[in-house]
Amino acid sequence: MDATMENKMGLPPPYEQTRPNPAPPPSYFGDNPPPPPGLIVPPTAGPRTTVITTPGAAPGSRPAKMGPGPSGTTCPTCNKSIVTTVEYVPNNRTHIISAALCVLAGCCCGCFVPYCMRSCKTANHYCPQCKAFIGSFTPS
Repeated sequence: MDATMENKMGLPPPYEQTRPNPAPPPSYFGDNPPPPPGLIVPPTAGPRTTVITTPGAAPGSRPAKMGPGPSGTTCPTCNKSIVTTVEYVPNNRTHIISAALCVLAGCCCGCFVPYCMRSCKTANHYCPQCKAFIGSFTPS
């Protein structure tokens, strides 16, 4: 069979071996071109590593569990024995409960109740001496 007969029968043309594209030649200068003549380039130092440490608890120690009210503990910042001050802030759970009460009650009267209850808010604990954040308690 010749090529014209194959085309008439609906067969695809024969495949020919194609040569792969040749690789480009390597760059003369590499990644960095040379400096102009007469310019003295000081040797560069390797990258510098900076370690930043913060005062706090010793590595490997876990923060103490905080409760919903003021808790006695040692401040990791000022290392004093303290009773924490607590600030109650609304969280996502507070907003969801408020929206659910609004939908179920059919009015907006019940949606303010979760914002008045400490049990629906996150308790953030702070040091009374240095005002550092100690931890938080999220109700379950």
